[in-house]
Amino acid sequence: MKLRSQYAILSFLVLFSTSFTLCAAEINTSFEFNNTSGFFTLTDSADDNASVSFNGGEAKSVGNFSLYHTGSNAWMIAPGAIGNIDFNPPAQELTVFFRTQSGNDASVLELLDSDGGILISFSGSSASWTEVSVSEAALGKPVAQAVLRNEAGQGYAVLDDLNAITQQVQTGQRLDDPIPASIQKGTVRLRLRSVASELTAPNWAVSAPGDSQYLYVGDQSGKLWRIDLTNGGQAVFLDLTDLLVPLGAFGSGSFDERGFLGFAFHPGFADNGLLYTYTSEPAGEQSDFSTIPSDASANHRSVIREWRLNPANLEQNPATVEAERVLLTVDQPQFNHNAGALNFGTDGMLYIALGDGGGADDRDGQTSAGGVIIGHGENGNGQNTGNPLGSLLRIDPAGSNSNNGQYGIPGDNPFVGSTTVLEEIYAYGFRNPFRFSFDAVSGALVLADVGQNDIEEVNLVQAGGNYGWPLKEGSFRFDPNGNEPGFVTGDAVTGNLIDPVVQYDHDEGTAIIGGFVYRGSAISKLQQTYVFGDVSKTGNGDGRLFYTAGAEILELDLTARDASGFWVLGFGQDADGELYVLSNTSGVPFGTNGTVYKLVPNAVFNTGVLDVPAVDVMLDGDSSDVFRVRLQTVMGSEPIRFELVQAERLTQNARGDNAVFNAQTGKLSIPYINITNADNAVSTFAAELELLADQSVLTFELTQVTLVK
Repeated sequence: MKLRSQYAILSFLVLFSTSFTLCAAEINTSFEFNNTSGFFTLTDSADDNASVSFNGGEAKSVGNFSLYHTGSNAWMIAPGAIGNIDFNPPAQELTVFFRTQSGNDASVLELLDSDGGILISFSGSSASWTEVSVSEAALGKPVAQAVLRNEAGQGYAVLDDLNAITQQVQTGQRLDDPIPASIQKGTVRLRLRSVASELTAPNWAVSAPGDSQYLYVGDQSGKLWRIDLTNGGQAVFLDLTDLLVPLGAFGSGSFDERGFLGFAFHPGFADNGLLYTYTSEPAGEQSDFSTIPSDASANHRSVIREWRLNPANLEQNPATVEAERVLLTVDQPQFNHNAGALNFGTDGMLYIALGDGGGADDRDGQTSAGGVIIGHGENGNGQNTGNPLGSLLRIDPAGSNSNNGQYGIPGDNPFVGSTTVLEEIYAYGFRNPFRFSFDAVSGALVLADVGQNDIEEVNLVQAGGNYGWPLKEGSFRFDPNGNEPGFVTGDAVTGNLIDPVVQYDHDEGTAIIGGFVYRGSAISKLQQTYVFGDVSKTGNGDGRLFYTAGAEILELDLTARDASGFWVLGFGQDADGELYVLSNTSGVPFGTNGTVYKLVPNAVFNTGVLDVPAVDVMLDGDSSDVFRVRLQTVMGSEPIRFELVQAERLTQNARGDNAVFNAQTGKLSIPYINITNADNAVSTFAAELELLADQSVLTFELTQVTLVK
């Protein structure tokens, strides 16, 4: 019996029956364990062939006897939250008891098939328990997922005494559809507003500490751009092009994962001018770390540099470089899986993400990109803690106790003092961690790891944690399959390995692109969610944007986007916590088709109130200010009139995000207004309003409305 959790290792009762080549599992639990907020999985004690994963709720006791069908614990979902239960393989038979706490009669339990379709649903009752007992024979399909939605303003939604009998699965066999449920489109409808264009392949963007006016954007082709968020001006702040290995892994103009892959400003940048970069440079010189056999050569090497810019003139373009030095270098066996993100934590230490060295399946001997894979060894770099590949490093740039004397190894690193584990390693078991970020409020380290052939994953990183690659991909056992392409199976995953918080399979995309926990103020529905994406669902320029609160993954609903040519390459975050999507139309690091988009909200009309997130006020042809406004409908007015009830001045960074008021003509143009109907379906309209003269309160009259989407 094993329970894998991001937060705890727990004990509970799991009963299974097994056969030699086929496994059927009967899983029983009455949730008699605690400390399970977040994600936890119940797995087969014999071989992990079947599992039931819980996400979004908590097994707990609240001291109310009526909330437990048996025992003193149950699985509970808080008001306004959603809990998911995933059955892998899907359940042929399922029994569970469902009720709600007193005062809560607005919750529902939905049972879904592997395509995400609702097979049957049950309304909760606070008066008594509902026994849910279903079978594949009765429903027509097995149950792949149960979704418990607590739609009440108070009181828990509760499940207890769950019993599931899963389908039979042949062990050791490839799972062709490891996560049957599909990602649904959420109710958050936004827009992408272009703030910079004619870049090449932008892949990371942040503001410098203490500088809210500019967004700095790393471009894979070698340039660090500075974008003025108040007027859209852009300039090259630092050009690293001459340092890079020639790009185009398969010839000029072709795909490549090398280049200028990451940068981070020192927390004291405004005073010391220190900037750190990650670049892919030609091999040849001896590196600090190498897995390359003596009779072979590295494809390139990853170089972490420190740049000291002139702090007295940081607004100069290009920047004045006073000094530079190399902190560390790592040989890379192949062109791909370089990761490359750099970030300073709140602890003042520099964190560096490195992939497993490239190729495929993290093992020597296979053929990849026209050559035989080297530099991974028998067990893969992800599990080889004697070198930095496949790991997240943590160093002190101001220290000097490393082997090369160019940086420090913090004394509280998890493996300090080890004779077998590299002391720079903070966590390991990654394939291609592209990207990671720190939540600005909680400090949580959220890392997206690109999968091999099946699973893309998001992890919450713990000091010293092993995230499993190449023993597993996502939460699934990974089979390297000899010299053929590897795959995931339903077999046991052994060892103290940490599972992802959320994951999806390649029905939904091809490579995850990590983002940020949203902490801005413009998009209230995204607050505290992690926003990320996938480079391209089918590999044909159809990138996707997702968000999650740690339970289900939902797709962002975009009001308008080009039908093709949207490759998601990275994300950005400005000083206000607002988010940016970095993209190009080709998917390769060549040309000038790269664009930086800002995620901006539409206006919202709900219960007589029109909330406009940003209005540019135009006086004499110029924007004099930007406001967030709330307008209230005037009861009984015909045509419809709106009175101003609130106005909040915004920073100039919000200019162009939504509506425009021309004071000369009195016209208020709002191009996108979301209206949600009783079925939670969203429609978007464009509207024009006209200012009425001689009113005691600023009043607008609706003159035109048009359906947009």
